[in-house]
Amino acid sequence: MTEPLEIAALYEKFAPTGAGKAMALRIAVRQAVRQALLRPMDELPSTRQAAKALSMSRNSVIEAYDGLTAEGVIQTRRGARPRVCALPGAPGQTLTDMADIPLSQRGRTLSAPHRAGYHLGEVEALAPGLPDPALFPQDAWATALRRAARQQRGDQDMYAAFEGLPDLREALTLFLRRHRGVTVDPDQIIVTPGTQSALALMADLVSDPGDEVWMEDPGYAGGRAIFEARGLQCRPLPDPLSPGGVAGDPRILYATPSTQYPTGTRMKLNRRLDILALAEARQSIVFEDDYDGDFVWRGTNVPPIFSLDKTGAVVLIGTVSKSLMPGLRLGWILVPKALIEPVREAHRALGYCVNVQVQAALADFIRSGQFARHLRRSAKTYQQRMDSLTTALRAQLGNHVEISFPDGGLQTLVRIDADLDDRALSETLWHQGFQVLPLSRLCIESPARGLVVGFARADDAKSERFARALAQALDEARPVTCT
Repeated sequence: MTEPLEIAALYEKFAPTGAGKAMALRIAVRQAVRQALLRPMDELPSTRQAAKALSMSRNSVIEAYDGLTAEGVIQTRRGARPRVCALPGAPGQTLTDMADIPLSQRGRTLSAPHRAGYHLGEVEALAPGLPDPALFPQDAWATALRRAARQQRGDQDMYAAFEGLPDLREALTLFLRRHRGVTVDPDQIIVTPGTQSALALMADLVSDPGDEVWMEDPGYAGGRAIFEARGLQCRPLPDPLSPGGVAGDPRILYATPSTQYPTGTRMKLNRRLDILALAEARQSIVFEDDYDGDFVWRGTNVPPIFSLDKTGAVVLIGTVSKSLMPGLRLGWILVPKALIEPVREAHRALGYCVNVQVQAALADFIRSGQFARHLRRSAKTYQQRMDSLTTALRAQLGNHVEISFPDGGLQTLVRIDADLDDRALSETLWHQGFQVLPLSRLCIESPARGLVVGFARADDAKSERFARALAQALDEARPVTCT
């Protein structure tokens, strides 16, 4: 029998902080049983005795005992003390949680540190791929979201329109026609939580393990992680890209033509056409990631590959993660008409859905013109910050490094000598408070070395401080010892 003082000791040992008293007692007894401190047929104190020993109400003890009875941890009989039940396993055996759950091959690939060297969430100064949250149009978005929350959409608030609200798909067709030169039917738009889910969905749908993906090198590490987790073989996209001059049979061609990540260059029209020709010759599917397509610093946007396609071989992937906020978790896929129904079914089966109120708010935001105005204001600010950063780097470093002037996007590339360790350099800068990404982390075969530096929040003071920190880090940088 467990004496009243003993149950007080067990409660003190196992009861979690912050839980209600009944729940805390329930957890403490359950844990004591799992660790064989309470054994089968051991008696617990009566509800009155336990309440007195634990300085809690009898009702709380009754609630805890009732819960433990429902779980099968104890058994109760009228007029008798509760007793511990015999749980699976040998008598007296300590029940422990699995310390090492074996992962599948896909699980091991997905959980591999493809973002190693990228301490996102710890230090975010000059982190690439992040907009400035201070520019987010809070009041205008709140107004759109309030209107969306008050709407009743019938079946669309249930499980209808899983592929995306009709209002949002209509609004996106207008936006993409005006700002990307893309003309599509609203049915060709599938709303997703963002680029990663879009790549996963499409890769699952059109490829099998062992298939090849040809992608830019250096290129987007998140996309590579998605592909490799599905057993796909990632190879660099050849240059030049003549269908008759390259060997291989790619199932997927993945590129970021609007703003190449991480170099910030815009893909020329002839290479876009070469990709289309290769896709047609090899029966490949083109995944066109419209990365940072909302921010153009030189010239104007070149039409997406999707708008040039006549064979139905291209899917175009977009998101508001950079133009508004990653936390909205909202993007889209433009698919060829032949893929509409398969993509819809796979999209629903995999559960890549988006909150309907957020979708309705974005539709309102686009139709009202607020989105276009926000993009114009943000672009003006980001261009000033890009100029601030590149000016500070050139003033501090001169010709010692190659500083790119991006065609678009929210990051610039600082190339360094190939014999320097850019991973160690980025780690040094992280300790100085700067979250920059080593270029080598984004490479498949390329020996390129450098730093990918975001400028969305690079004011003058931060830019100058970073330039000084980088100059000092370069002076102390060590050569590469391994690749």
